[in-house]
Order: sequence, then C-alpha cells, then structure tokens
Amino acid sequence: MIDNSAQEIELQVLSHGEQLDTATVSVLRLDKSLKFDSLDIDQKIEALFWAYSNEDFEDGMDSEFISEIIASIRTYGTRAVEAIRRIVLEQNLQPHIAFEALRWLGRVSHPETYWSRLFFLETCLGSPSRMMRDGAALGLASMKDTHAIPYLRDAIAREEIQDLRKDLETVLSRLEKLSDAAISIDDK
Repeated sequence: MIDNSAQEIELQVLSHGEQLDTATVSVLRLDKSLKFDSLDIDQKIEALFWAYSNEDFEDGMDSEFISEIIASIRTYGTRAVEAIRRIVLEQNLQPHIAFEALRWLGRVSHPETYWSRLFFLETCLGSPSRMMRDGAALGLASMKDTHAIPYLRDAIAREEIQDLRKDLETVLSRLEKLSDAAISIDDK
C-alpha cells in the first residue's frame, strides 16, 4: 500500500511541481524515511518540509527533520541550501518549521556551504515573519561570523517587536565582542 501511494505521490510531485497535498503529507507521515530517488533536490527538500510541518520540535534537541536537512546539505551542498532558501522564502510554510530550519542552518558544519548559509540567514533578518527573523538571528549567533554585524544593526533598527529586538541586540553584542577580540589580537 505505501509503495503504491509513494509512487502516486512521486508522480504528482513530478507532474505538478506544486506544494504537496494532504494525501502526500499523510503518506510521508506514515513513513518519513521514504526516498524518492527520481525527485530532484528541490522536490526532496520540499517533501521534507511538508512531511514535518506539524512536528513539535523541542528546543535544543535534534530531530529527524534536522538530521535529514543536514544530510541533504552534506550530500548536495549549495544546491540543498538554495532549495531550502527557495522553499523558506517562497512557500507558505508553518512558521515554526522555517524557524527550526533557520536556527539549525547556522550549526551545520559544512565549509562548502558556509557563505550561502550565512548570506541566506542575513537575508532572513528582513523577513516579514517574526519567527523567521528569530530563527535567522539564532542561526547567525551559532555561526559567530562578524560579517553579520551590519545586517543585525539594520534588523534592530527596523524591529518593532521589543523582545525580538532585545534578542537581536544580544546576538549583535556577542558578535561585536568577537570582533573587538579579533581587533585586539591583530594589534598585538
């Protein structure tokens, strides 16, 4: 039964190229490890986002969703990051799943995709979604890259939500301390 449903889903995704329907999501929930070998990376990552869209994520805990995202980045590199970027920015996702993906993008140890992940997170600081801005800030905090300082300053200047502005200021402060430490080391 699952094999037939999975084949039908694969055909639907391939023929329509649209967001997955409820039947697709139901089958993926039954077997989240289904691998659609004929799907391209965009379709595979989109299927992951929709399969886990109703997942309750625990703060600080790895999840199957994140494990799959990280595996995709390690396998497909920048193509996977671009697929994640497209899906997060263009699809109507549940805010919590976009948040989860963004905050973990900063924790991925994959030098080949470092700059694409950094630029994507910096871009998400300007998102209309509070959860995306928050997830991007947490991802940038994990990356500990002072390149994000001007983007964080801009985000703070625009931020209307007080507690999120405070979180952004905390990330900025940490990065500025790293920048100051690097300058003092260079001066020696």
